[in-house]
Amino acid sequence: MSNDAILSALKPAFTSGTSIPSLAQLLVDGGDSRITLDTYGVNKYGCTVEPQSTQDSSFAFGSATASTISQRGFAAANSVYQQIVEAYRDKKEYSLYSLYEQEMQSLRQELKQLCQTGDAVDVAFAASGTDLHLIVSQLFSGASSSPSMIVMVEAGETGSSVPAALQGLHFSDCAALGEPVSPGQQVGQFGVSELVNVALREADGKPRAAEDIDREIEALVTTACGQNKRVLLVLADVTKTGMIGPSVQCALALRNTFPDQLEVLVDACQFRLTNATLNAYLDQQFLVAVTGSKFISGPSFSGALFFPPEAAIRYRQQNAPAGLYAYSSRADWPASWTGMDGLQKKANVGLLVRWVAAMAELRAFRALPDDAVNQFVQAFRRAVLTYFDAYSGLTLLPVPVPDRQVLATTPGWDQWPTIFPFVLHHASGEPLSRDQTMSVYRRLQNEKRMQVGQPVTCGVCQQIPVSALRLCLSARLIVAALSDVTDIRSGGNKADEIIAKAMAVLDAARQLSLLLDS
Repeated sequence: MSNDAILSALKPAFTSGTSIPSLAQLLVDGGDSRITLDTYGVNKYGCTVEPQSTQDSSFAFGSATASTISQRGFAAANSVYQQIVEAYRDKKEYSLYSLYEQEMQSLRQELKQLCQTGDAVDVAFAASGTDLHLIVSQLFSGASSSPSMIVMVEAGETGSSVPAALQGLHFSDCAALGEPVSPGQQVGQFGVSELVNVALREADGKPRAAEDIDREIEALVTTACGQNKRVLLVLADVTKTGMIGPSVQCALALRNTFPDQLEVLVDACQFRLTNATLNAYLDQQFLVAVTGSKFISGPSFSGALFFPPEAAIRYRQQNAPAGLYAYSSRADWPASWTGMDGLQKKANVGLLVRWVAAMAELRAFRALPDDAVNQFVQAFRRAVLTYFDAYSGLTLLPVPVPDRQVLATTPGWDQWPTIFPFVLHHASGEPLSRDQTMSVYRRLQNEKRMQVGQPVTCGVCQQIPVSALRLCLSARLIVAALSDVTDIRSGGNKADEIIAKAMAVLDAARQLSLLLDS
């Protein structure tokens, strides 16, 4: 797509005195304040609404947080945007909604095809991963009048707004369909569920033993079920720093023990999963939440919720909870979900254009040979580990290797980490404080045009509260790396370039941390 075409799509269009939103406006519409642009033209995550230059985008290693829209994604979004303009010009509200309904159904079908799920699996769309947690909690709470409890791992590893969403509370000052709301207020008729957080890391930032995490969660769930409570267990796969918690084995065992009381939601909003892993979760009748804006590297705010067959049957005729009215359109749900007929027939075209952009990235990624992806992910990991062994000034945060063996799937690229959290140090060896780490993060982004994942708090080291930056692989980077090879062992130049640029980002972070001493 040419620069002139991009600029044209960014500009507002006018007809007969009626303003039509530009594509730029739609890309930040239909979400909440987190994607609102500031005076510098970037959202909370430092991303713009227009594609960056090739040079800038090649240093984008921050996908665990967010990514700026690519040329490929923008071209795809602009294509559907032209249809949106025609619907606006028609000046009939049902024309825009009809287009939205049709396009969301097409996205639903393609997402299922690209993920190789069966027809019995249903998909609902939402503005963000946080919105998905709200939707699940409202469906879960509305399914029974019995008291309930929600068990999740610490919010610092998932999302700061997730606990509020799971408890049925507004988490921003604006809901996805544009209605003003009050953060902390109840969204619907259901009361606040009991919520329990379980830590994944020790006070010094080291991962807790998996058996200790599982033992704590097992005790919580067993006690709650023994009190005739229903439990929603959120299994994070993977967290902001690349962890899984609780273990998959723990979740399966609890589900088998309490099949009528326990619902399992897999928080896979990072979407760092192979199709085999995703479908293995669905085969276990776990709900799975994903987004197109983390690993897939589409623009911020595009969520999807996979319902396995048994859950789809259980929920599709349940009346839509009142709490979803401000967050979910009727077209965000399959036509067979008659219980959602009471939702607004409102077109969230912002969600549509963002998902169209994300789908372009997913389509390109799924077209790659699995073996080539696996080989490149391993090569990238080896290069990162070698770098951390060779240089002082930064320390790789310990992260257990993803363990999903109990799902009995053929090992794929998701058996290897694609998020590498690290702590920076002064020349003396003392770790940078959280404020200093944030300063390095901003300078990387603003001065070096390099993106890494936002700092994540990770305990106390040498009596200093510290945060970790995150070097991340994304689908977009992998597509770029494999654009000239089908087998990484043949030595593709693009793959070497991506790895070299990742090392350059680590170099820049290390040098900026040392400048704090001068």
